[in-house]
Amino acid sequence: MAIRSRKMRSGILAATSAVTTASVLIAGSPAMADGNSTTNKAAAASARTVERATGTTDLAAVNNAPGTAAHARIEGSFGHVSVSAPSRSNGKVTATAADGSTFKIGLPETAEVTGTKAGAGTVVYPDAAKATDFAVQPTSDGGTRTLITLKDSSASHTSSFALELPEGAALTPDGEGGYILAKQSDTGTAVLGSIEAPWAKDANGKPVATEYRLDGNNLVQTVAPESDAAYPIVADPKVSFGTGVYIKFNKAEVKGLKSKVAYTSSASALCGLLINPVAAVGCAGISQAILTNIQNVWAYAAANKRCVEIKMTYSGFYSHAKHYKC
Repeated sequence: MAIRSRKMRSGILAATSAVTTASVLIAGSPAMADGNSTTNKAAAASARTVERATGTTDLAAVNNAPGTAAHARIEGSFGHVSVSAPSRSNGKVTATAADGSTFKIGLPETAEVTGTKAGAGTVVYPDAAKATDFAVQPTSDGGTRTLITLKDSSASHTSSFALELPEGAALTPDGEGGYILAKQSDTGTAVLGSIEAPWAKDANGKPVATEYRLDGNNLVQTVAPESDAAYPIVADPKVSFGTGVYIKFNKAEVKGLKSKVAYTSSASALCGLLINPVAAVGCAGISQAILTNIQNVWAYAAANKRCVEIKMTYSGFYSHAKHYKC
């Protein structure tokens, strides 16, 4: 399966970009772990590899908290989300939404390794599995990346992440290789977040094929490098939780849907055209004024070769639409 970019297709949802998510960077030097300089050097080297693949502009400020390697509280239009990286690699990354609900994802460790803060805000678990480092990056959009670094060809190309979902919630494929986290109730559908489509890059920045599958409560990621792939290879599941949902359309999609959006006469018709059915309950309640606003934004974007972003709130209701350079 070819590596996918995370530009949302029409009819596909993703949380802010990922628990899909104004840059705040960590200042100062990497934190010391157990006073071991060898560990610190290994963590710093691993963080450089990871941050070269991810960039650092969206990393959240992290601090120390009991029982964690690092903790971040991210504020935004969604309220707040707290993300904690476990102190040891056999723990779980925990995202807690403003209402107290939680989503947890375990690291696929085989050795119990202490997490070390390094680089610009990355928590690293060096050699947590054979020829493999793991890392966690809370992001300023309220999300968290859990990263695998395969250091050479002897590393396992399959990793399993144990998931703990909020009570009553389930994962639904989003059509792009990722999953939407949603909860059904008598009052409709609440979109709680997402797991973004996976990506992987080799040491030269070349995309590497990767995909997910669900095995019970485990998210299994497979990385399939070509024979000429350069190690180390970095791969990433990113989880967004409790932060809102963004639907993004590239220039070709904006152009292709221009006429249909312009002549849509009702909110329910627009929702059916643009939005995954899992959030259509909230979308269908938008007013004529909002419908007109979306049409105006869309017309401008189509005329000026721009992309469009529509945001839904935590509970699936319309928040805003905007065009942007892409």
